[in-house]
Amino acid sequence: MEQTKVIIIGGGLAGLYTATRLEALHIPYVLLEAKSQLGGRISCVPAADVDRELGVLAAQVAVQCAYSHDMGPTWIFPHQQKIKALAAELEVKLFEQYAAGDVLYQAPNSTKPRQITGAGAMQLFRVDGGMSQLTQKLHASIDSKRSKDKRDQANAQGKIKLEHCVSNIEKDEENGLWTVSGHVAGNKQALKDSNLEHTYLGIQASENLSQVLHHFDYNAEHLVLALPPRIIQRDLASNLWGSPLLNQRLGTVQTWMGAQAKFVATYPQPFWRNKGLSGQAFSQVGPMIEMHDASASENNSFGIFGFIGIPAKQRNQLSESQLKQACLDQLAFFYGEDAYSATDCYLKDWAVDPFCATERDINEPSKHPDFNHRGLDDELKTLGLHLAGSEFAEQDAGYLEGAIHAADKAVSEINEALGNTLN
Repeated sequence: MEQTKVIIIGGGLAGLYTATRLEALHIPYVLLEAKSQLGGRISCVPAADVDRELGVLAAQVAVQCAYSHDMGPTWIFPHQQKIKALAAELEVKLFEQYAAGDVLYQAPNSTKPRQITGAGAMQLFRVDGGMSQLTQKLHASIDSKRSKDKRDQANAQGKIKLEHCVSNIEKDEENGLWTVSGHVAGNKQALKDSNLEHTYLGIQASENLSQVLHHFDYNAEHLVLALPPRIIQRDLASNLWGSPLLNQRLGTVQTWMGAQAKFVATYPQPFWRNKGLSGQAFSQVGPMIEMHDASASENNSFGIFGFIGIPAKQRNQLSESQLKQACLDQLAFFYGEDAYSATDCYLKDWAVDPFCATERDINEPSKHPDFNHRGLDDELKTLGLHLAGSEFAEQDAGYLEGAIHAADKAVSEINEALGNTLN
């Protein structure tokens, strides 16, 4: 049984940001991430002009990859000051979403797109090289700080653990400590064959599984759940340690964009720009209902992405290759035969990612998250439990900005409880 001050479950932006702030405060922690890579819903694929071997390595171990395309969150809004400040702190460059040129529209039964001049566009910002620059640099900053700080070297305060699937969390009322336990994959293929690759809860010990899984246990005074509310409710058995009210509240809040699917086509040249088009298009036909220029930088690593409007249950009736082809055909409707010159096509269906979406997320109409904190403060404080997923933020919930707000609140609560101050 390993002991620390804080256990963080979830290695997305909120979890990583929490870790960096605890690191700065010299508060011991461990971060447990079930997947084989960090980033959570920040998910990227290598741009067409990125060395493929480096791109694969970056996807697996969060090393720096020069340019990549976003399969998850893409934009930072002008009012979102915390995420912009983080980008500046990490020396991550932002650029404005490309929107120069005409917008295209596809109406039902139309034989060609309608071209709209002077439509205008909301100002949006992108991360130069892809949103994964943020999580890669956050991770790198933790390693850098630890290597320079003798206290961290001596005490091994900061730990980030990948492929650590949490199977149980318990609160001991006598000693006030959380116990978090689970398994680490020792053999990925065997884990897949055991149908446990994407499981947090319910891993049962057996002679078979003991060959592919390694057990872990951690104790801590504070527990940070940097996960969507419904994932907590479904996978971490909150009714065993939380009140019925907390459990009910967790189940009412959707994972933002949890049932969404996104398509990206990469190109050697931005042929749409050369035609005076912005890359922005809207459709009442599908499969994509909204498209934008997805170039990973202002003037290179070109691409177009689209949000797929087909509901998750209907998408399941199509193969990935069929859906990709339908998206390419739709781009050809808008932009002509050049659309078929795609270097690569990528599809990310978040509805089939068990760390993101629940069955309720898939079956409900999409709505913005709004977690009701009223009446829970005393319970959470007594438990030493901190809800740091973006959906728990009291502003910009579900967005990158919300992840920073929620994580800041969690760190502030922990710091106050432990009596620390910033150095």
